[in-house]
Amino acid sequence: MSLELDKSAWKRVKLGEVVAASKEKVDPSDGSVDRFIAGEHMDTDDLKIHRWGDPSEVDLGPAFHRRFRPGQVLYGSRRTYLRKVAVADFHGVCANTTFVVETNDPRVLLQEFLPFVMTSEPFHAFAIAESKGSVNPYVNWSDIARYEFALPPLDEQKRIADLLWAVEHHRLQLESSTKSIAEAVDAHLRELWESETGKHAIGDVADSVTGTTPSKSNLAYWSSRDVPFYTPSEINGDTVGAARQRVSAAGASAGRLLPEFAVAIACIGGDLGKSAVIREPGISNQQITSIVGLTSDDAYLMQSLLAHPRGRLALEARETTTVVRKLNKSDLMKVKVPWPEDRRVVRQLVKHRRETVAAITQEALSLRALLSTLLSEIFGGEL
Repeated sequence: MSLELDKSAWKRVKLGEVVAASKEKVDPSDGSVDRFIAGEHMDTDDLKIHRWGDPSEVDLGPAFHRRFRPGQVLYGSRRTYLRKVAVADFHGVCANTTFVVETNDPRVLLQEFLPFVMTSEPFHAFAIAESKGSVNPYVNWSDIARYEFALPPLDEQKRIADLLWAVEHHRLQLESSTKSIAEAVDAHLRELWESETGKHAIGDVADSVTGTTPSKSNLAYWSSRDVPFYTPSEINGDTVGAARQRVSAAGASAGRLLPEFAVAIACIGGDLGKSAVIREPGISNQQITSIVGLTSDDAYLMQSLLAHPRGRLALEARETTTVVRKLNKSDLMKVKVPWPEDRRVVRQLVKHRRETVAAITQEALSLRALLSTLLSEIFGGEL
C-alpha cells in the first residue's frame, strides 16, 4: 500500500516551531485529578494508555505536578521511555520528566497529526542521539525541539491522520476482541474450578516427566542443533516458544524426550507455575516437569486450567520453600484439576480461543507493519 504522496508543497520545520511542551501544573492531592501516569503505564509503540494509577493511593512525591488533558501527547524523556508516545483520553497528572505536548496553532499543525510525527523512526533516532547521561540517560525538551521534519499542508495532514488513526483504531479493536474472548473462556474455566465435583489429581489422568540437562562437559551432546532443549524462559503464552538452545541427538538420548503436546510446567523459582504446550518434541532442563499422555485438545485444556488464576493457586498450594520455591514432581501429580468425563464443550471453547486469538494477533501484527510502512513513507525520506 502506498499513499502516493506529492511532497512538493511540504514545508520543513523544527518541532519546537510548531508545538510546545505544556507547563500547566496541578496538585494531585487536591482531588482535581483521579489518575496519574508514570513511564511504566505507557507501552512502547502504542498510542493508547491502557493503565494508570490512583493519586489517592500512593505518595507521588514533588515530581508529579504536570497536568495533562485529553488529546495532548505524552512523551517520556528518559532513555527507557523514548519510544513511548501516548495520546491522553482523560485528565490526569504525570511527572515533570514526561513531556505534555500540543500544537501551537491547529491552523499550522493538527493535533491529531502530531502523535505520528513523534512515533516515526527518524524522530526516535534523533531523540536517542540527543540523549545524555550514563546512569539514566535523558533528553531535554530543548533537544527534541530542534528535530526537523517535513510538514504537509493542513488538508493532507488530515487525510494522512485519518488513515493512520483508522489503522490504529482497528488494531485496538482487535486487541479488545482478544481480551473479550479470553475473558469469556476464563469465566467458564472459573465455573469448573468452583464446582465441588469433577476434580481429579493430575496423576490420575496423565503421566509426568522431569527434565534433565545433558552434561555440559560432554561436547558431543552440544555439538549440533538436532533437538530443542527447553528452559522456563521459553514458557510464555499457551505454547512453548522456540528453544534458544538445542542439543545433538546423542544429547537428547541422555535426557528424557518430551513428545508433542506435552504440557511443560516450570517447577522452581520465580517462574514456578508457568505452563505451556510443547509442539516440537525435545528435552527440558530439570526446572521443568512435563505432563504427558494427553491428546492435543486435552493438553491445551490442561494448560488453560493450570494457567487460570485458580490453577496457579492450586499449584502454589503444593509448593515447598527452602532456599527457593519448588514444586516436586510427586506434589505436582497430586494437584486436583477440574476434569469432567464429558470435556467436549470446554475443549472446544479453549480451541476456539486459541485459534481466534492467533488469527487476531497475526492481523494486529500486520496492522503494526502497515503503520510502520506508512510512517516510513511519510517521514522517512528527504524532501
